[in-house]
Amino acid sequence: MIRADDLALTGRVLDAPGALAAHLAEVYAAFDPAALPQGGLRVNFTSGSLSFAPGEQAMLISVTAMSATDLFVLREAVAGLVEGFDAPLGPRLIWDRALPKLQTPPNFRQGRVLAISHPGAGYVRLRIAADHLAPFAISGFHLRLLLPAEGRVAVWPLVSDAGRTVWPAGDDKLHDPVYTIRAIDPAAGWLEVDIFLHGEGRTCRWAEGVQRGALVGLIGPGGGYLPMARHLALVGDETALPAIARILEAAAPDTLGQVLILVPDASAVQPLACPAGVELRWLFRSAGDSLEGGLATMKLPAAGRAGGRHLWIAGERAQCQRLRGQFNAASGWAKGETTISGYWVRDVQA
Repeated sequence: MIRADDLALTGRVLDAPGALAAHLAEVYAAFDPAALPQGGLRVNFTSGSLSFAPGEQAMLISVTAMSATDLFVLREAVAGLVEGFDAPLGPRLIWDRALPKLQTPPNFRQGRVLAISHPGAGYVRLRIAADHLAPFAISGFHLRLLLPAEGRVAVWPLVSDAGRTVWPAGDDKLHDPVYTIRAIDPAAGWLEVDIFLHGEGRTCRWAEGVQRGALVGLIGPGGGYLPMARHLALVGDETALPAIARILEAAAPDTLGQVLILVPDASAVQPLACPAGVELRWLFRSAGDSLEGGLATMKLPAAGRAGGRHLWIAGERAQCQRLRGQFNAASGWAKGETTISGYWVRDVQA
């Protein structure tokens, strides 16, 4: 049984430069941190919280988490930020108690491909079996696939004596693309991911040739949460289609809104389950459509509506950066009302 004390950890950063507090504030600015005395801050997440309190002799750090896995992930994130600041040596971080001895990171699972299907033109759906998937169903809806180099036997990440993840390097370096958990059944021990086959990169080559029984690593969950507002506006290209489909399936029956999905042509259209009050429109590159053009025609939900509103956009990174500047506080969208994510980078292989 896990005690509450096991889900909390404190540490000290010795010789912390004055700029470290400002650096941490900048890193966590998007999470709306609460200010603490002397330039400190507290950051709350769904998985726990972090507090940084600068002092004369050291900066004090407190970590609390919802689970042992969350504690590991938050602690490792803090260690990476602190130790990587002002490289090459960085400040010294000392935790107040010995860290548990682990063989592999607690957010790692070894999976095995159970089934392969094709939900639509250009997509491969993989059902992957793994143990202890319950955390993947309740915290975030993305994960990283860990793919060994072509022709190599998989070498998985380990945990060092210092409690840090040690990733395989050299010829054993893993490819770790991020994908949406399209569906999951922890009790049955499987989850599914949809991979869009754009014809380039290691992930596509692997997905096109993968066979049932193949081993694949999973790291997660992490990044992104299902928007629960009553009024939704969802916009994305083919890489975002699996995420949009899962958001729609999780939406309440009385949800209202619009959905725009840009795909190459009509052959890529998939049947999606939508609440009755949500309008779904498909855009086609072959007809000259674009995400920005479609977005300009949408009637976005107004502020102040009962049940809240949320604008969710995903696609090419540079395009999403432009849109992020368009839908911000200055344009009337409050923090927490938008999620705009770059899912891929033009001219970079995935």
